[in-house]
Amino acid sequence: MPYCQKCGAELSENTKFCTSCGIQIGGERSEYRYHKEREACFGGKGTGLWGAISGGVFLIGLAVLWFLNWWWPGILFLVGIIIIIGGFVSYVRGKY
Repeated sequence: MPYCQKCGAELSENTKFCTSCGIQIGGERSEYRYHKEREACFGGKGTGLWGAISGGVFLIGLAVLWFLNWWWPGILFLVGIIIIIGGFVSYVRGKY
């Protein structure tokens, strides 16, 4: 027989919720666990802003490079700058 991970109550084989504490058993992930896993993988709030800023800088940089006709060295430079800034932001946030 399975037991509840939260309260230790004995459960029947095909139950979806604990009859003692009401926690969801198996099946889909709980909302709390989903948000914790997402935060661990993608970072906390505000990471979307960093993606938008770096994407905007990259597109503006491509437009400037197209205008100046200086493609490949410039693209490599832009990618390098975005990677360095991303690493610095991650370091400041304490991820590494």
